[in-house]
Amino acid sequence: MRRMDPQRELLRIEVEEVEISKLARMLTSLTTGVFNQTLRFVGKVDGETRYESGTFSSNRMFDSMNPDEAYAPRMTEHLAKIRHDIEADGWVETAQGDQSWAVTFMRPEGAVAAE
Repeated sequence: MRRMDPQRELLRIEVEEVEISKLARMLTSLTTGVFNQTLRFVGKVDGETRYESGTFSSNRMFDSMNPDEAYAPRMTEHLAKIRHDIEADGWVETAQGDQSWAVTFMRPEGAVAAE
């Protein structure tokens, strides 16, 4: 275990695209009638992924890395789960970005993290 420096260790939730097979992408597009992409939320500290959510589909017609909850089934569910996991490990929300998923966390002073 190591002691965290609360001034330096920030965790940010980001969206990343998950690569799926061409066949799976084609079947998804055929069944939904639109071109979708598969995304997930990740919690990163200094570029290192520490948390990953489950995957969800989002319509490619809009900003590909800014999914809209209305066109991304299960997005809200996966965001709630990753936030719960992050907070359960002692992280505290410090900032909310323009998007519902753009959240920054910091460990409180004295918090200890497992390696």
